[in-house]
Amino acid sequence: MFSIWESIVQQFEEKRSFVLATILDVQGSSPREVGAKAVILDNGDVIGTIGGGLFEANVRNFALDALKNQTSSRLNFAFYGNDAESDQMICGGSVDVLVEFVHPGAKTKNQIYMKLANCLRERVSTFLIKPITLGLGQSTESELEYICVDETGKQVGNFEGFEICLKSIPPRRLLKPAQLIYPEDFNAPVLVEWIYPRGAAYVFGAGHVGACVCHLASYADFRVVGIDDRSDYANSQNLPDADQIVVTPFENAFRGLSIDQNSYIVIVTRGHAHDKIVLAQALRTDATYIGMIGSKRKIKLIYDSLIAGGFSEDDIGRVHAPIGLPIGGETPQEIAVSIVAEMIQQRNKILNMKV
Repeated sequence: MFSIWESIVQQFEEKRSFVLATILDVQGSSPREVGAKAVILDNGDVIGTIGGGLFEANVRNFALDALKNQTSSRLNFAFYGNDAESDQMICGGSVDVLVEFVHPGAKTKNQIYMKLANCLRERVSTFLIKPITLGLGQSTESELEYICVDETGKQVGNFEGFEICLKSIPPRRLLKPAQLIYPEDFNAPVLVEWIYPRGAAYVFGAGHVGACVCHLASYADFRVVGIDDRSDYANSQNLPDADQIVVTPFENAFRGLSIDQNSYIVIVTRGHAHDKIVLAQALRTDATYIGMIGSKRKIKLIYDSLIAGGFSEDDIGRVHAPIGLPIGGETPQEIAVSIVAEMIQQRNKILNMKV
């Protein structure tokens, strides 16, 4: 998955200035949440999204001016249109947006974004802590300072008063993915972003459905591992969106895989026997989602066999089968949509529990 952080790293590699637009605060209704981001390039291209439509177009225009003037600003945008025919924004709220100019020669920022991208690849939680020293409507030519701290305490960057801000960050159980905090004895609000893995999808079976699942799961911001015992299927040509491809007999498929509570297992192999072999191993993991494709008859046969082999009803109750949300899909693409939608549904339940 090509994350927003990786796209930022790419701009540094290409020695290209850009603007990073970040939603800081939301009042009322908004198309996106605090922390949503978009990268705006000097040719007008936008990577990521902060909400689309007229709102994003207006931010893009401000960003292009910021690129010309090499300035950063804090802006407010209101959604105040009265009807669906209006060319104004009609959500009924407003947002504060940081429009931040970033120069490719900013070495510390480059290191920060490289660390963020690497932490996500390695599935390590990270905090990005950014003091918002600009008031609404204010601009500056000065470089904004911030810091990145991973879960081990290693940090990149610094700013004056960081220790004061650190003491004011809520514990994880109360911390939102992104929020403004107002530390005592500090003269500005601070944007705290908790950047954590969005889940790894382990797709067993690289046939038509498996390939589609890999593609859509990557698009939905999962880290994707494609597994099959056939090199003719488990390869970069067939699974171009997979972050990792494993060719191995299904009996050994879980060896070397780091499956934990942020893992999503999709079982779409080419046959009943392989599905059973994979499911038996999957039930011994802490995966938050286990889904298996198949007819009700096939699923019952596999369940009966596993129970006879020592698995409990509670074990079997963890499995989503038939896999996917019931949208009536028949083609590999439609089936993959239903599977990834169910994975997203489960992921959002977990994320909401963290907030």
